[in-house]
Amino acid sequence: MGDPARPNVIRRYRTCASFSCANTTRMATVFQTTLKPILFLGQIMGLINFSYTLEPTGLLIRTSNSPYYSFLEIFRMCFLIICTYLVHVRGIYYVQQFRLIKFWVIIIFARVSETWIIKLINGIVEYDRKHKTFSPELLLYKRSPSKTCWNIILLSFFIYFIGYETCVFFLWRPKSLDLSVIPIYLFSMPNIIDFTILIVVCFFLSNIGFRFLALNNFWRCLPVDLAPISGEWSHSEIVILIENIRLLHAELSEILKIFNLGYGPLLLGYFVGSFIDLMYVFYLMIYHEFKLPNRSLTEKIIKYLPLHIFNIQIIVFIIFIVVAASWIHDMKKEIISYLRLYKISCLPFDIKIQVKMFMNQISISQLDEITAYGFFTVNISLVVTIIALLMTGFSTLIQLRNHPIIMELSNNTYQFHQDI
Repeated sequence: MGDPARPNVIRRYRTCASFSCANTTRMATVFQTTLKPILFLGQIMGLINFSYTLEPTGLLIRTSNSPYYSFLEIFRMCFLIICTYLVHVRGIYYVQQFRLIKFWVIIIFARVSETWIIKLINGIVEYDRKHKTFSPELLLYKRSPSKTCWNIILLSFFIYFIGYETCVFFLWRPKSLDLSVIPIYLFSMPNIIDFTILIVVCFFLSNIGFRFLALNNFWRCLPVDLAPISGEWSHSEIVILIENIRLLHAELSEILKIFNLGYGPLLLGYFVGSFIDLMYVFYLMIYHEFKLPNRSLTEKIIKYLPLHIFNIQIIVFIIFIVVAASWIHDMKKEIISYLRLYKISCLPFDIKIQVKMFMNQISISQLDEITAYGFFTVNISLVVTIIALLMTGFSTLIQLRNHPIIMELSNNTYQFHQDI
């Protein structure tokens, strides 16, 4: 159970093994630094109120007496409403109306869950304050991506979004160029709200996951069989460290529950909307094969390249979120594999109590997985479920392709791509 690669860390840890929740600092953590661009993105898209600002302590506090933030909030809301109106007056196209509804549903879910989102951010900040009392070497052993890394990710998504819209512009050139065209590009494929959900959700999932990983690293520094080592580990230091890891693990599990309450509704709206979009867009690709029988396969692929890219995008985005959620689950339960290696009956009484309490605590928290507001669990098995539902839904659409409602829906969407 020991880690021979880090003997210096173990020796130096002895000086900071005592845990104190009162020890706070104003120094910005990596999380607080990387949070700023993510928070700004959420505020621009309407997920969070502009009045929430980061205090010097790192906590996110609402500034209620500032007319500046009130003006920004009103301006953003008016802008989104005007864009929605401009899209609506260009014609009733079902696929466009669906994406507008998806956009506003996610925004409404975010504002309803705003209190929990703020609690999540402040909870991570408070957790880091307690975590800083541990050895700095271990804190740096595994850490979450830096601000530069997240800025590169944001820039990459922005470049992809611009490139996609440019491709759409040249392949499906609009009949008229005016200001009313801009909202159509914002609310249609590739769905800017999807980018926002992916970035924000993966940001918090990665931060929670790396904190579970840090606790696992702490545990691996404990001596073999939890036995004292002369000059390195005393019995009391082992007991204190086990208790501190247990308490931090419980607090991190509570933060994960808050994540479910804050972002669970958004994940529900995102997954349901993406599933419907993926199934329908894939059906449209087959529909266009019969709609344009005189064109070659190459011409069809080029003409509807944005549809192919959009399908791939939806699949990749879903996989990113599912993999991140599954990784957190693995990090969360990894420590129980260490606990099961010990013969509890052979441990000293106070260590035995801590290990038993830890195992009971983890067995209870194992029931708290990342969910879409309780409707379904976000893990690898979700991919299999989505594939099965896609096959069922797609085969149903094929069988009903001559039904008046399906034909009207397909023709309306085809007309949308012609009139855009």
